Amino acid sequence: MARRRSGAVSLLTAGLLLAAVLQSPARAATTVAPALAVTTPTVGNTFTAGEPVTLGLSTDAATVGWTVRDAAGTEVAEGSAPAASLNGRLTLPISTPGWYQTDLTAIGSDGSTTSGGTDFAVLSPHDFSTSTDTRIGVASALAFGGAANPGLEAVPLMAAGGISTARDEAFWSAAETTKGVIQFPQKVKDYKAALDANHVDFLNILDYGNTLYYPDEAPATDDQRAAFARYAVAAVDEFGTEHTTYELWNEWNLRDPNGAAKASPDNYVALLKTVSAAVRAKHPDVKLTGPSLAVINDWQGWFTRFADLGGLDYVDAVTIHPYVQPLDPEASVTYLNTIRSIVTAHGSTKPIYITEQGWATGTNPSAVSEPAQARDLVRGQLLSYGAGVARYSSYNFMDSGNDPANIEHRFGLVRNRLDPRGALVPKPSYVATAVLARQIDELPLIGQTRFGSAGYDVSFNAGGGQSVHAVWSATPGVVAATAPAGSTVQVTNLYGVETTLTADPNGHVWVTAGPDPVYLRGAITGPMLPSSRFSLSVAPEIAGDPATGTLTFVNPDAVGHAFTVSAGGAETSGSVTSGATATAAVSYPAQDSTGSRTYSAKVTMDGRPVALITAAGTATAPLSVTASHVLNGSGKDLLRFRITNASSQPITVAGLDCASGSASGTLFAGSTVSAHGTDQADVPLTLTAPSTWSASLRRPGLPDIKAAGKLTAVAAPTVTYRHPVTLDGAIDPAVAAQPAIALEGTGTPPVTGWTGPSDLSGSLWLTHDDQFLYLSAKVTDDVFAQPNRNGNIWAGDSLQLGMTAGAPGEATQVQEIGVALTDAGTVDTWRWTPVSQTGAPPGVQAKVVRDEAAHSTTYEIAVPWSTLGFAPDDRLLSTTVVINENDGTGRRGWLSWGKGVAETKNPAGFNAVRLAPAALPAN
Repeated sequence: MARRRSGAVSLLTAGLLLAAVLQSPARAATTVAPALAVTTPTVGNTFTAGEPVTLGLSTDAATVGWTVRDAAGTEVAEGSAPAASLNGRLTLPISTPGWYQTDLTAIGSDGSTTSGGTDFAVLSPHDFSTSTDTRIGVASALAFGGAANPGLEAVPLMAAGGISTARDEAFWSAAETTKGVIQFPQKVKDYKAALDANHVDFLNILDYGNTLYYPDEAPATDDQRAAFARYAVAAVDEFGTEHTTYELWNEWNLRDPNGAAKASPDNYVALLKTVSAAVRAKHPDVKLTGPSLAVINDWQGWFTRFADLGGLDYVDAVTIHPYVQPLDPEASVTYLNTIRSIVTAHGSTKPIYITEQGWATGTNPSAVSEPAQARDLVRGQLLSYGAGVARYSSYNFMDSGNDPANIEHRFGLVRNRLDPRGALVPKPSYVATAVLARQIDELPLIGQTRFGSAGYDVSFNAGGGQSVHAVWSATPGVVAATAPAGSTVQVTNLYGVETTLTADPNGHVWVTAGPDPVYLRGAITGPMLPSSRFSLSVAPEIAGDPATGTLTFVNPDAVGHAFTVSAGGAETSGSVTSGATATAAVSYPAQDSTGSRTYSAKVTMDGRPVALITAAGTATAPLSVTASHVLNGSGKDLLRFRITNASSQPITVAGLDCASGSASGTLFAGSTVSAHGTDQADVPLTLTAPSTWSASLRRPGLPDIKAAGKLTAVAAPTVTYRHPVTLDGAIDPAVAAQPAIALEGTGTPPVTGWTGPSDLSGSLWLTHDDQFLYLSAKVTDDVFAQPNRNGNIWAGDSLQLGMTAGAPGEATQVQEIGVALTDAGTVDTWRWTPVSQTGAPPGVQAKVVRDEAAHSTTYEIAVPWSTLGFAPDDRLLSTTVVINENDGTGRRGWLSWGKGVAETKNPAGFNAVRLAPAALPAN
């Protein structure tokens, strides 16, 4: 456990002194924090390798500091300079292809700071101007208005990113504003000209209704269809058929279901038949696609009816939108297979286009992280091509807004024009898409194979005996690629960083296949082979300390090998004998940035670079600030502020500005927090109503660390006493002599068919000591059934605990742990939350004994405080206990003390528990 000591004041006097501190005014603001804004002298901050990387900024600060990190989370540049000397420009010495994020800090003359940042891309040179590859597309939104429209300056960015097709619109209602006169707006003509100039094809969606002809969105009569068909012919007249494809409507099966057309396949096919005849009569070479199917509701039945009605006869390609977010794209393969089977069953070989698929980023529960968006979009495209899809359009090119909670705002490959990180600056997905385009441009598909339990290999013919293999696996592991001994294999990661390997004498190179696709180019033959020859493990990294790890080399060969491991800018050499295992220590330089990391190690064996092994990790901040609602030994409320230093170096702080309710003040002024230490201080609390706390930790020349939380009054907590429990399956007599927490059949909802205490009831007791929270329970249950294991034990007879620090509803992180005696005879323990810790909870001990004669089950459970992440001297926690019921026919319900686990996941329903310092009272 981390060492604790007092900070600015002695804990013996903390109560009175800190009470006075929080009654004093907060630290007065003497100056205004400096202004800082990002500008983009190069559109979208996108550069070609070899060009100067110059970013723009505007500030009134005295000094500007910067740190640049690549997609692996590695700091590649840092520095500071007087703001005046920069003259609004920051030029960086970076030429390696990749996606980069830049953290900026504007520092005022008084040391006050403002943080900001931007992102940029460095792309390898590639000329797409003569490419005939039309596989990679994007929804461009150039027809839209306002900040959702990226503007014509975005078109060259699309082209530079290898995007061959822009899916966009030329709305009927905007083209025909006077009945009988169709004139497309100049905005549409301008963006079509920009697409042509940048060698980007146009996928023109023919849509939607026009109130000059009918009130609903979708046409539903022959006259309405004829009017729409005149617009469609005019569109093809205007935009032509060279480098332009047309899609009839957008998601007909989803839009306007309450209109006259009812979103039905019958009305869609009627419109398609009319439009196809009219357009093809004048433009026989037109490419007309549909039905732009949204994979939602009864999409399979809708598409089958569409095909039954002959819809496939009127389209040149079938278009679908198989969204699966936030799931990974592998979940959409079943949609492709179903569509293909229906097409085939109707005697057709029409190609399939995916004209929308995407993953939104942001804070919405359905969103994914930006790196996940990048890999999902690339995997989605590769899976589609591997399944024979002819074209794929990502949705969409630019974020349509800047609200991170609004999922519709954050589908873009680049940031919104009004984003504070810069207009049109790249998200990781833009660079990942550009790398994919460079890797497969004009290369025909060879096919798709699988390896291991979750591995994919989509390969393309590069000519001359060469191939490109895109390789990934949801379960990371090393694979061997087969190539002629001594031949080179070019390995390119998701963001374009290249490494050259050479096949060993047995004809193999090794790479890590993980969630991010990696590309291998060479004379590769045969499938990817899962391998245990190399592995890399890296310990959790604390920013400011080096990351350390181990490269393991397992040698199954008949001969020994000398090897060198290059990692973190250093080399370590060693040797491994035949049939033996060797290890090499690796280290990655300390850096101050936090966040996701990808650690790489290149292995040279007998003079040949044969392996590129990677591992994923996360660097966490060395300092953290928390406040906890705690109780002292007498049960009085306190607010306990803690500053924790997880690093190996002492850190000095300027002070912690904190507030509780209307009181505020400063703690720990000038305090030095020791390495791996925690400083804490208590403030007395008087709570009569819900309140809040906040804290801001100041560090000289660095951004503040902020934290905040809720406070809830506790009227009458359940008191538990000190008493260790021997886990032997019999309730300790001293425990059984105490008043029990009674459980009967009054749950919400009640247990189905509950017939009284003999059906299901129970008694609970809680005790504790310095190491454990103990729960003892005696449950009466007429029928015992637990057919499940591990994470499914909640569905059988079992016990679940929900626990958080502080009063009910104050903490957001919940520990939910379950225990069950299974029908297999084992006692299983499981932790469901936090999700990052799902699995068997470390250190939890449990004894469960069933007495069939007495129809009773005894539970004794010891949960380590270290597993809960709770300091027992805080003395206040919130708990609920659930007894699940199954009589052999499935879960009937539950009994609970407190709520917030079984009914709904809400810790506000937990019960407050006070850990008394006294021993269990004598009988």
